[in-house]
Amino acid sequence: MAAGAGGAAGDGEAGNGGSSGEGGSGGETHTYTTAQVDRGKVLVRSVALCGGCHTLAATSTDPAGLELGGNPKFKNSTLPAPNLTDDPAGIGEWSDQQVINAIRNGIDDEGRQLDPIMPYWLFHNMSDADALSIVAFLRSLPHASVAVGEANPAATAVTPLSPSVLPDTTLLSTDPEYAAAQQGKYLVSGVAQCVRCHSPAGQPPSAGFFTGVAPTVQTPIFASNITPDVTTGIGGWTAADVVTALKVGTNKGGVALCGSMPSAGKGYGGMTDADAHAIGVYLTTIPAVNSPTTAPSLEPACPVTP
Repeated sequence: MAAGAGGAAGDGEAGNGGSSGEGGSGGETHTYTTAQVDRGKVLVRSVALCGGCHTLAATSTDPAGLELGGNPKFKNSTLPAPNLTDDPAGIGEWSDQQVINAIRNGIDDEGRQLDPIMPYWLFHNMSDADALSIVAFLRSLPHASVAVGEANPAATAVTPLSPSVLPDTTLLSTDPEYAAAQQGKYLVSGVAQCVRCHSPAGQPPSAGFFTGVAPTVQTPIFASNITPDVTTGIGGWTAADVVTALKVGTNKGGVALCGSMPSAGKGYGGMTDADAHAIGVYLTTIPAVNSPTTAPSLEPACPVTP
């Protein structure tokens, strides 16, 4: 998990209807609904993208690890991503509240501050319902019995990102898509990591939200300006175009998105249509910012894979 500053974790309890399984962890016995597990699955796999850090990817020398079973090779093995399965080697002895506290405040079961490379400063804004759904899904996964990340050092807390600093939709509250735009802002300020990659460096970023990060010689494929500026951003895109970019992995012109953009099969392809639409409405209705150094047109074509 990761590090964080203060703020109460969610205190909602799982319901009893439609149960899909029980978690007997941390001295607790909770029953989670099928809907909670299903929502947690989408959030973990296709919005928050936890597996990108916490699952060991297969290489020519290493087999793939169990889903969320920990990744000892994360960050060049200098900061392993812990096991998040409901095994004693993972979160099996944590209470639901402790797991939520780690997700949203970056504090583990022993009260240790964890590294902000896990964006607790973003997840801090996650709703009680979504946080508990993530716990429900984590409890449902096959157990991985190898401890990963036990030696991670304590870290200094960073201040959580405040949704109030992000741009608001320009839609009127009477607009039929206003609620979708508000949901989109919630998703990009509390679950999905668009603001992390498409804003100038910082954990959390403090300015230039969604205006992109300029390319370098080392990174010609870069995170572009995704504000609706006509000449340097995604001006002219519709919410449906954003949905296609997220779920299919192509831009408005049909060109494949590449680099670290986790579209399509890399993750966002499993996002619900409603969530993808909400993000699309939000990003296409925030104030446009002209940012010539991060215009999508500057990106070269994706490298050809042999």
